[in-house]
Amino acid sequence: MRSTRDFLTGILAGVAIGILTAPRSGKDTRDKLTEEANKRTDDLKEQWEKGVAQAKEGFEQAKSQVSQYADKAKDQYEQYADKAKDQYNQYKGEAKDAVAQAKADGNQMKSDYNKKVDELADDAADAIEENKGAVKVS
Repeated sequence: MRSTRDFLTGILAGVAIGILTAPRSGKDTRDKLTEEANKRTDDLKEQWEKGVAQAKEGFEQAKSQVSQYADKAKDQYEQYADKAKDQYNQYKGEAKDAVAQAKADGNQMKSDYNKKVDELADDAADAIEENKGAVKVS
């Protein structure tokens, strides 16, 4: 911004000095001023266009970098999401296996308990049969 201001100040100073020191007629001086103004206007337009082009280029570069960073972040997110899903499925499978084992162990314990109760009941029934005659009922 400062260079543009300095440039314009230089133009105005040069024009003022040129007008004051010019040994030309009024028409020649006006024509010369018009020519110089047009030349400087063209220079300013050219600088403006260069600045706009540079701004566009910078914007496109920034846009490209943001896009690259977004793609990289998306890839990392997908990697972590896949890893989390895999671990979830692994733990889910392990939990199902543990539940199935616990049920099987519970069923085995129930079966063993029932067998033991049946054995004790049979032993008790046998003992009652053996001792029926030993007990007198009055």
